[in-house]
Amino acid sequence: MERQFRVFEPKSARLMTLLQSARDARRRSNRIRIGGVAVLLGALIALAAGHRTLAQNATDVSEATPGIAVRYQLAAYMESRGVGYDGSGNNGKISSSAGRSRGERCGMSPGEFAKFYPPLFDWIRATLTSSAHLAQSVASREFPRLPLYFTEQTLASTKVVVVDSLPMPPLSSMGLARFADFERGDFDGITYLDTVFTRSAQANNENIHFHELVHVIQWRLLGPKHFLFSYANGLECVGYRQSPMESMAYDAEATFASSAAIFSVEKMVAEKLGI
Repeated sequence: MERQFRVFEPKSARLMTLLQSARDARRRSNRIRIGGVAVLLGALIALAAGHRTLAQNATDVSEATPGIAVRYQLAAYMESRGVGYDGSGNNGKISSSAGRSRGERCGMSPGEFAKFYPPLFDWIRATLTSSAHLAQSVASREFPRLPLYFTEQTLASTKVVVVDSLPMPPLSSMGLARFADFERGDFDGITYLDTVFTRSAQANNENIHFHELVHVIQWRLLGPKHFLFSYANGLECVGYRQSPMESMAYDAEATFASSAAIFSVEKMVAEKLGI
């Protein structure tokens, strides 16, 4: 028995050694797997953090350079109007426009716009504040057809100020002399944010109010920065009547004036802008 034990003992020791080696290998394998999972999780976390940073940066860029995203949408709309406009860069390119060569660059860059936006918006705010005591809601005008095209909330929240002379922004004195013609324009109405200014001669003109309400929706959907940036570039690149914001309003007004067809203006504007 003693000899058999001695014979068995080495085998048992070898077996134990093998088992211990197997356990050690398994531990190493587990550590590798755990380490691999940790590395993978670390990579995913880093990727998520990077994605979040990019998203935040994208938001910052959008705020810092208003209108860039909108320009892509307006480019397609202007192409549909037959006055192509490439809004993919800092400037647009005209494919057809009176007074300009094909492919000539036009429009303000986001950086240029950022310089003029604060004083222009301050002027708009001051104008609205000084005329607030004269404002009435569109709903109070009791136009019969407007409620068929605009929501009750829009008609109640939109204000109208009847004036003898429309308040026009002093663009030339702000350094925007290229918009002098617009500044001197003879218009029946103009809209700033949610307030419509109309000449006293047009106070009861439902078509004019319809047109300006289209602009109210544009201001609301695009926001002040995007609207002003897009309006200015459309105005400079293709002129007042063919600019996308005005073309949209004039076309809708023409339908309103000549047809009994009822449609949602909010939905129409959103679809045309791709929002």
